[in-house]
Amino acid sequence: MRPDLIHYMSVYAPRTSPGAHVYTVHDLIHLRYPSYFSWKVPPYYRLVVGPVARSAQAVITDTAATVPDLVEFLGVDVAKARVVPLGVSSEFVLDDAARARLSAEARTRFSLPRPYVLYAGNRRPHKNLRTLFEAWAALGDQSCDLVLTGDEPLDHDAARLQPQNGKLYLVGELGQSELIALYAGCTAMVQPSLYEGFGLAVLEAMATGAPAIVARTPAMLEVGGDAVESFAPKDAQELRALLAALLSDASKRERLRAAGRERVRAFSWDATAAATAKVYREVLQ
Repeated sequence: MRPDLIHYMSVYAPRTSPGAHVYTVHDLIHLRYPSYFSWKVPPYYRLVVGPVARSAQAVITDTAATVPDLVEFLGVDVAKARVVPLGVSSEFVLDDAARARLSAEARTRFSLPRPYVLYAGNRRPHKNLRTLFEAWAALGDQSCDLVLTGDEPLDHDAARLQPQNGKLYLVGELGQSELIALYAGCTAMVQPSLYEGFGLAVLEAMATGAPAIVARTPAMLEVGGDAVESFAPKDAQELRALLAALLSDASKRERLRAAGRERVRAFSWDATAAATAKVYREVLQ
């Protein structure tokens, strides 16, 4: 039986489809920064992703910032692009009491005696962790640790960059409850990536009440709006100044917490599902 519509929800899809299809492309990091990935990736995008995207009745992506990449790298007709933002799970949404409780749990669980900055994500080159290390190392006598999730190797030079009053914690891959607790306790969550298709970690951090700092890139500014602080992606000194201000100014931290919690009210998985269903109805008319 031939389906009325097929939704391929990742870039892994058959090159030819047995029927009308919608295609989700979350980002095109692999084509924007090909040197950071396997040589096998560009041919796959050229031979599979491009044809599937061009033949789709609609191409769903997470942010308006990614639409120009669909056009430039895949040759998608801009009229076929549909922006459907991701959501944040309700488990990440914390009130002040829950945030305080989980913050204490994180400090005990990971032995974190000082204020700390958190990076949550993988450690691939486009994540730009060296800029984060340089900013953290430049904090001088301000006491602050740095916590990184993920299990990929670190750049050895970057790993040696540490302030006098700070320690690096590599906590590996975490379960959701551990990650939420670390968000709850951090002075700031930093996403220094050179490129993101959405930046789900930023949304999750804001939901917990964590002040968020992001590299000034289109998708992360689209998600964070005026609820985040931002810096030029490779400007370690600008990031250092933002970190120093948050470490010393409790009122600034509270302002960002409040703004972030308000911002995430616009993002939910129910809204994502509804917007996706709207695309289906449009295509099936």
